[in-house]
Amino acid sequence: MSVALLPRLKPIGVDTALGRFHETGANTRSTLNILSDFSDVLSFAPSGGYKSGKAAVDLGQGLKEIAQRAGFPRIGSQSAKAEFDQQAAIYLAQVPALSSGEALRNDVWAFLATVIVPDLVVWRFPGESRSRFDGGNRNTFQRLWMRGKRLDRGESHADRWGLVKALSEDAMVQIFERPSIACSQRLATAVAEGWMKAAIEIEKGAMEDIMRRAVKMLRIRNEVIDLSYLDAEQLEKTVAKIFEEAMSV
Repeated sequence: MSVALLPRLKPIGVDTALGRFHETGANTRSTLNILSDFSDVLSFAPSGGYKSGKAAVDLGQGLKEIAQRAGFPRIGSQSAKAEFDQQAAIYLAQVPALSSGEALRNDVWAFLATVIVPDLVVWRFPGESRSRFDGGNRNTFQRLWMRGKRLDRGESHADRWGLVKALSEDAMVQIFERPSIACSQRLATAVAEGWMKAAIEIEKGAMEDIMRRAVKMLRIRNEVIDLSYLDAEQLEKTVAKIFEEAMSV
């Protein structure tokens, strides 16, 4: 199967765009003008597939349709933005163009956020920092793709996207801004499942402190033994015990 190579934006391109946004507002036309003036900030992988700017445009269109259902471009409530995050994570996890190694490139996500849909970034995170445009685990869309890919229970599961829909934003941050957890799908999923089970017993509002304690305990335990190498039953029991300890404090 031929791989679509997505456009990549260098960090200096992000900085230049953000500087111009102060004058023009966050819009695609402004960033396209930057690409015209400074073509060296844009690149593609040198080989391994075919260059496809259209794939990036299609990605942006899909995200914009999801955002419009959540009220974009009106100033949205937190619940509307949370709904966008959930649906966008599910969408991005299934997009064929992101099933290759291209999705692992921070500069691909920088291009999507800064060039294709910068207005969505500003809508989702008004007044937020450069990190929401630049690639990395705080990029507006890269963080959602990671959630969708890591928390996908599989096509055969009766509630395939249940974890994506159920976890709070704080719980997501605790998992996906901790590289030692996020780097392993098995471990990230196990922690998310542990959160789900604990949330059934405890009021959801109390889960923030419990999750933070549990993640601290889990990271310490992970230093002693690599939890991702435990078999499924052992991993489930270990994570369940950690949550029990976190709830008892």
